[in-house]
Amino acid sequence: MKTNLLKIVGTGMVSGLMLFSSACRNEDALLNDSPVPEAVRSAKLGVPTKFDQVKFAQLIEGYLEPKVAGFGYALYNDGVEYFRTNGGDGWARKPFDVPLQSHSAIVRQETMQVTQYVTAVAVIKALEKYDVPLSAKVYQFLPPHWKPSTQFKQLSFERLLAHKTGLISHNKGLLSLRQTVEGPLQEPEFSQLTRDDNHVNYDLLALALPYVVAKKLAQQGNATMLNHMNSQPSDWELFKITAMHFREFVRFNVFIPAGLAHPYLIAWKAWESNGDIDADKGTKGYPSRIGDEPGIAKADNNMNPGATGLYISAAQFAKIQSAVAQFKIISLDGTTAMKQNLLGYDGKLTGTKGNYYWKKGEGNHCETMIYNFGKVQLAVFTNSTQSEISAPQVLANFYEQSWIPL
Repeated sequence: MKTNLLKIVGTGMVSGLMLFSSACRNEDALLNDSPVPEAVRSAKLGVPTKFDQVKFAQLIEGYLEPKVAGFGYALYNDGVEYFRTNGGDGWARKPFDVPLQSHSAIVRQETMQVTQYVTAVAVIKALEKYDVPLSAKVYQFLPPHWKPSTQFKQLSFERLLAHKTGLISHNKGLLSLRQTVEGPLQEPEFSQLTRDDNHVNYDLLALALPYVVAKKLAQQGNATMLNHMNSQPSDWELFKITAMHFREFVRFNVFIPAGLAHPYLIAWKAWESNGDIDADKGTKGYPSRIGDEPGIAKADNNMNPGATGLYISAAQFAKIQSAVAQFKIISLDGTTAMKQNLLGYDGKLTGTKGNYYWKKGEGNHCETMIYNFGKVQLAVFTNSTQSEISAPQVLANFYEQSWIPL
């Protein structure tokens, strides 16, 4: 474990230097609370500044080390990876959870809802690859025996990606998806395009993506995939097939272009370089930083891969973000749509250096947070919840403080 890192940020500094408000004030507005960080003062005075990735890493580490059981983080600055020492601290598995494991940038952890960022990239990639617009109606790419409601037929891929559907989750897992599609929608969310983050939107996207591929292949003369999916004896058997095709599409069209190691093994369950492992052997989520309470093991989401559950390291996730930012996976138009319409993101903050797009994941005593600062991409994973990294202004504040005068 590291003992020589600078302890340069505490709770008092975070609250004292807070630049953004998440409560009564507009998240898109930069605040000028006192005292003003040096980078912001310099920007106001017209003093040239540069981004200091070392300072950014120090701020993240100094904040998280005394708060959480374990964490890993990685950032990409204009396509180049950076983290200090091992890129994290604390325990991925505490000593009483044999085998113990330290946390770091390269330690895998469940990403929870941050998984949706990868799903959004994959869906946009599929639509671009097969020349289907974001405005295309999703019902055209669902099982043919389903009978979508009149309202559902109005829903586009863009609306599902933006969580602006009014869809109802019946809390019965995959087997309730058909009920969601065929039943009523919520008003006024549906008619007013109200954003309501609901797993069911991305559950359906993971089902629709293989149908996009299969239908387009059938139009090109190869109906094997489509016939195989449509011949399944039940929805449950169909979901097994579509989940497999979804995972394979993501591996070949997102993980490989991003340059990830072991792309064929990456899963929505616990895994290592030799393949899948028992859930109890992966990174656990803990209810406290130093307590001896048992941790929670990662659930298996291989059957339901769109909305949550991707098991990956902060370094791997930031590498995906960097590849997207460099247009290695989807086009400029696709990345622009993601930002403008918050497809795969939860929200946006506006700071002195531009717009910052973020996505968070919470569950099983774990938190994940990703940020697109433009040229700088950041992923931070913790496996206890005593910090406030899920508040988007915290990491944005550290980013602002990391611009220093030339």
